Amino acid sequence: MDSTFSVSKGCFVFKKPNKEKNKRKSKKQLTTNQPKVELWHTTYIDIWNDIKSKIDDLNGSIYSKFISDTVDFMTTSNITTNQNIPTACLLTGVNLPDHESLFELLATNLEKSQPPVIVATLFSEHFSSVKNAVISMVSQLLHTNNDESDSDEEIDESLNSVVKRSECTIPNLIEWYSHQPNGTRIAVLIKDYEMCHQTVLQNFILLLSCYIKEIPIVMAIGIATSISNLHNSFPHHVVTKLKVKMFVSEASVVFLNNIMDQVFLKPDCSFFLGGRILEYVTEVFLFYNFSIKQFIENLKFCLIEHFYRKPLNCICVAHESAQEALFDSLDKKTLEEITKLRSTNYKLNIDSNFKENFFQLIKELKAGINDFHVGLRVLYILVSDLPHSPLGTQLREMYCIAMKKHIIDNPSYKTCLQLLKFLSKAELLAKFDKIIQVFKNVKNNKQTKAALKLVQSYVKRLEESHLNNLVIEKDKPIEKPKENLQATSRSQFKRKLMENVKHEESQPMTEFEKARSETLDHFTEEILRQFLTPPTTMPLNELLIFDDLPLIKRKIVGEDRAAQYTAFVNPQHYLCCDCCELEFTEQIFKTMPDISIVYKLHLESRFDQINIYDWLQKFISIVSPDQNDNDNDDDIDPVLQSRFVRAVNELQHLGYIRPSKYKADHVQRLTHGSC
Repeated sequence: MDSTFSVSKGCFVFKKPNKEKNKRKSKKQLTTNQPKVELWHTTYIDIWNDIKSKIDDLNGSIYSKFISDTVDFMTTSNITTNQNIPTACLLTGVNLPDHESLFELLATNLEKSQPPVIVATLFSEHFSSVKNAVISMVSQLLHTNNDESDSDEEIDESLNSVVKRSECTIPNLIEWYSHQPNGTRIAVLIKDYEMCHQTVLQNFILLLSCYIKEIPIVMAIGIATSISNLHNSFPHHVVTKLKVKMFVSEASVVFLNNIMDQVFLKPDCSFFLGGRILEYVTEVFLFYNFSIKQFIENLKFCLIEHFYRKPLNCICVAHESAQEALFDSLDKKTLEEITKLRSTNYKLNIDSNFKENFFQLIKELKAGINDFHVGLRVLYILVSDLPHSPLGTQLREMYCIAMKKHIIDNPSYKTCLQLLKFLSKAELLAKFDKIIQVFKNVKNNKQTKAALKLVQSYVKRLEESHLNNLVIEKDKPIEKPKENLQATSRSQFKRKLMENVKHEESQPMTEFEKARSETLDHFTEEILRQFLTPPTTMPLNELLIFDDLPLIKRKIVGEDRAAQYTAFVNPQHYLCCDCCELEFTEQIFKTMPDISIVYKLHLESRFDQINIYDWLQKFISIVSPDQNDNDNDDDIDPVLQSRFVRAVNELQHLGYIRPSKYKADHVQRLTHGSC
């Protein structure tokens, strides 16, 4: 061990941690204290792993072209000697929470590419100065630590590799690069361009351009707005140092639609969302953050809530071979919960056939969900491209509507049906051909086979119908049009106009028009009405479909001010202790947290300005009544005073009060009433 020199004579011992003992201890703890895994947790883990793998594969396929094109540009672009830095401008949109994962994926692909690329990622906080940006870049490239390590273990492992901040300079980087393999490139990734200090970033780019001959540097800049923002913010002499190429990633809404269509809105998914839940989670995505990562976390939370300590929900998605054994392990109280479900209408009773009836209802529910998804795909083909999109343009929008109420009875569908009756023969046949393919892809379904035969008969009739041959119905007499629309009042004019419209509707149709109208009406009643029955109207749907909107609203998008008010006024709500239980809201106990007492006392003030000394005296009278009885007002316990000051500072930090501009010993109240 190297000797240590100090001004004061002393002995310093550096003990290396015994890793073997730590490993043994951790192994013992894992084996002895391993908790028993519950059914709901294993079910949740299995389903979420399946969903997560599908989402990762889908995102990888969407990102693949964007990432591969960017990597190709940064690894193959020519680095000339005229001080131009190849720069990839990544237009990634405003979904800032997802930028980090995108740049991590880009950095990983750059490190795996050939020729080798060494990556340094810089954020807006690194651009406080040019010196700080250079130190951050060089320290990442040299695999160094900016600050001294905290733990003894890190000191021992990195004792020989640590480079001081003062050594993180461009000349040292040039010397380090001279020992790298030929063809190695340096990639500098700047994540949030709009948040960077523009002057510092400009000087940083000019500095790097001066060393382009010694070090082959390429850059990637993440832009959330538009490429014109880059040209407008940089002066001409800086823009000329960049060899810019633009790469545009897919919008966040595209990722959202693909995830819903390919993962969650499929019958093979074991987790089904209610229409209200999906609509709310989508609104949070569209109106709050545009973050796919946060959207997936919200769905993950819904999955946890659906299975948490609910064995019945777990049994419904378990394998058929294990369902009966799991059902037999349920206690009587859990079985009674089944009979109390609203969807059963209290008609399911615990008797000798209870088990068979339960599994039969679950089987019918799963079959109904499968048919519902098939009908949803068919409906999407029919109405997604209609003018003004009465039912929306995305599958998730139609899913939300169809889950709440039968979509055939929706006025928007009736509008769609009217628009469908204006389609040409070629357009209608093309839609029916796609519907036939949907039905053919469904296997082992008798209802789908019957629907397929019906659609094929529709297509045959439409193909045989002629466009010019008129069909005159003998039963209905042909009325002459009433051309005279003169009227003495507005109501009379409206009545005559409606009569003329009825006359136009009664005009003879061609063979195709009649076949089109009858086909669409028959298709709606015989196929769509049968397939699009909402699963939420079927018995036991609560066990497979999660639709608890109040719970999700309260926990996904929390109301910060309301939660703070509840915590201050009634801390027992969160602490779950008996000492703080209130009979009425205005009560104050000395066992409450200091900030709760101070907050309740500040609510009692009728004025905007609060005297701090009077506030302190009230606080002491509650926390320590004996101290308050002392005649000497200056003799205040410093412990109580410090507790009071800390609570007041916390209220100021939360934005309830601020120092008064008029009186030094007063504070100004920023909220009023019980806010």
